[in-house]
Amino acid sequence: MRFGIREICDVVFKAKSRVKIGTKYFEKGQPVLYIDTAKTSTIEGAATTVYAQGGKGNTRLIAWEGEKTLTFTVEDALLSPIGFSVLSGAGLIKTPQAEEVHVHMTTNALMDVNGVIDLGDALGDNAICETAPVFVVATEGDGSVTGERIQVTIEADPVTAKRTILRAKTVPASQTTVFVDYYITKSGSTISEIQIDASNFAGYYYVEASTLFRRQEDGVDMPAEITFPNVKIQSNFTFSMASSGDPSTFTFTMDAFPGYTYFNQTKKVLCVIQVVEDADSMSEEAKTVMGHNDNEDIETAKNDSTAVSLTVALKTTPVMGDVATAVEGAAVEATLTTQPAFEPDIAKIDTITGNTIAAVATTDQGVEKTAIVSYTVDSTKLADYNTAHGTDYVASEVVLPAATSLTWKVVEVTTG
Repeated sequence: MRFGIREICDVVFKAKSRVKIGTKYFEKGQPVLYIDTAKTSTIEGAATTVYAQGGKGNTRLIAWEGEKTLTFTVEDALLSPIGFSVLSGAGLIKTPQAEEVHVHMTTNALMDVNGVIDLGDALGDNAICETAPVFVVATEGDGSVTGERIQVTIEADPVTAKRTILRAKTVPASQTTVFVDYYITKSGSTISEIQIDASNFAGYYYVEASTLFRRQEDGVDMPAEITFPNVKIQSNFTFSMASSGDPSTFTFTMDAFPGYTYFNQTKKVLCVIQVVEDADSMSEEAKTVMGHNDNEDIETAKNDSTAVSLTVALKTTPVMGDVATAVEGAAVEATLTTQPAFEPDIAKIDTITGNTIAAVATTDQGVEKTAIVSYTVDSTKLADYNTAHGTDYVASEVVLPAATSLTWKVVEVTTG
């Protein structure tokens, strides 16, 4: 049998022992990283040869070989946070949702004649962190920073109530462009933080790679499995960022060491290559990709022109002391859109988180659907309650307890 190779490898890295990467623990043998976007993969073997030499012309008489090495190199087109952690030995941090983290931002913004710098468009739903450093620096006509620092105060936007406004303490003679360096805070659950330090390096893994070898005789692609029982990823890496040329690639260079496979604990090997010679043609039977299922749930169809919008009124009996009392009598309303349509009188409550309710109801086709409903509190009635009871509750403090019995009644149905 003779074969040719013109296919990339899909590579799986498995933990050699129990290991923690970020907030996750991986047990021995558990896949840690799967690469199916590789550009190239190379196995390179080398050995050192020494010779006994003598006689006329000092020719080589006998050779001894040793110091055999095997290197497996994978060049990946894409990289994930956990992939970078495996490659560099960096720590992968995922902060709990309840905690906030700082994120650095820079913006070139216009300071008007009143000394106001509005960063609302740049910040979106975020706000400037007041406790972190904020620097505003004047710029020249070409956008370069002059080094002239402008003293500012941070203000809340009167519409959004978020800290997105900077006001210069000294009013400028004319509007000018400034460079703003500042920080925002975001929920820790939205940030993957990779920490590279001097004491941690890339580790050891059990690596398995899958590819195809094409048989010359009949052109059939035969599956080939390549196993490296014990590799050490080299901690050298290059992280290139450029605005032209080819996109960056990420190279995993692995030194193979003798190790046992999962299935033989008596002989150590550097690498095992298995070729499945009895493989038939790998072509799959053609099947339609437009099939229909009576129970299908198509995401795009939920908001199409046939979707039914139900406006429902919620009636609650809260049991939360004074804060709960503030809900009583308040107009708590929600709008729910679902497909297929249903008109329940009572829905079973799954969870209540903040001012969001996950409710389950049965459609007229007999299928259970979970609806996410956000409720709001009537600010006028809440103000009346505060006046009557001498309290100063705000809408964000008015929440429904998990034990609340919730009834919703359909008050309006519109289609299209």
